[in-house]
Amino acid sequence: MSDRLKFFRRLMSAFEGTSNPQRAVERGFYVNLPNNPVGVITGKIALRPSSVHLLFGGIGSGKTTQLLLTQQALNELEDIKAIYVDVSLVTDISDLQSGALIVIAGLELITILGDIEESKLKSSKKIIENAAYGYSETKTLPSLNESLNASSLAILQAISSSPRKIVTNHKGLLSTEKQENKDLVLQAFSNLCKAVQEKLGREIIFLFDGLDRLSDSQIFIDSALNDIVEIKNAGIGSVLVGSVVTIYKKRENITSFDSSSYYLSYLDVFESVEVQDFFADVIKVRDVENLINPDVRQFLTFKSGGVLRDLMSLSQASIEEAYMDGSDKITEKHANQAALSLARSKIIGLTESNVNILRQVLTGENFFPRTSEDFELLLTGHILEYRHPRQRFVVHPILAPIIENMVASVANG
Repeated sequence: MSDRLKFFRRLMSAFEGTSNPQRAVERGFYVNLPNNPVGVITGKIALRPSSVHLLFGGIGSGKTTQLLLTQQALNELEDIKAIYVDVSLVTDISDLQSGALIVIAGLELITILGDIEESKLKSSKKIIENAAYGYSETKTLPSLNESLNASSLAILQAISSSPRKIVTNHKGLLSTEKQENKDLVLQAFSNLCKAVQEKLGREIIFLFDGLDRLSDSQIFIDSALNDIVEIKNAGIGSVLVGSVVTIYKKRENITSFDSSSYYLSYLDVFESVEVQDFFADVIKVRDVENLINPDVRQFLTFKSGGVLRDLMSLSQASIEEAYMDGSDKITEKHANQAALSLARSKIIGLTESNVNILRQVLTGENFFPRTSEDFELLLTGHILEYRHPRQRFVVHPILAPIIENMVASVANG
């Protein structure tokens, strides 16, 4: 393997945005986020371990990294055990069932307990596992001889005289069918919580990630938040990540909920010098050989729109373009090619109605999300919301030139 290939592989790895952000922290790539909520969340949980915290924001805004940093900070406290769970990896969040977070948390507690000897805990473990994965139940019915009257018996006597068995399959909460006996599940979860707290001598905190992709806000309220209430009733604290859509559609439900809420907006790379410096540092700590010159760094920063995940994707694509081009430097040509590729991927699937909304935002018309299409464009990151230094909505800058051309075509047509 050539030294050049090894070098470019290392550089590609440094800008890996889809892997566990914990690796970036461990490799020294983390740069402190402006308006970072980690310190606030950690401090409030340290004071009230059973408290509930809701973290909202757009996809790719850095919520997972903040959650992992919160876990790390909490686990440094001698009396707290913070457990991170990506719900989207365990169950279908688009059909999240009431009780699913409880059984997911219960499975984590079972893992911590390991081999269980006590009969009550064995029973609790079985209840949680049945609720999670489902189970089969066999019932024995009376034989035909016992259940039929005399005249019917004379006719059907030859058919069967043995007991009949009926097997009923119960699907679990991590499938698409609701599970009964919620009281039993809650009691089992409470038993496991107490056992884990006694074993570790620590308070338990759950950090639930992955629900920011949930577009149906009612499911978030009916399933996720209701489960968080029950988890809190068991004396367990939690941090729950939610979608940007939920904070708009269900604001009253969120504000009335007994919790602390935080909103992690995209970073305004156009109006905040602090944010520009932050993104420059994000690139710099990964590109120690300075293969990406300052002009290209600035280009990638602006084209990312302040979306950390898009910055990683653009940087990786630029590095790939440079490697395939035979260059040892990442130039503006390579960054432009990367931007065109990302723009093409984002334009796929947009309807005429979607494009009209993007045109309105781009031409400066007042925009505030109200319709399902508005929210969908926010959720997918086609429209970005900034809140600092002022609240405003913009078309993702990677798409802006394409939409501008469409506006020009309409005007000239």
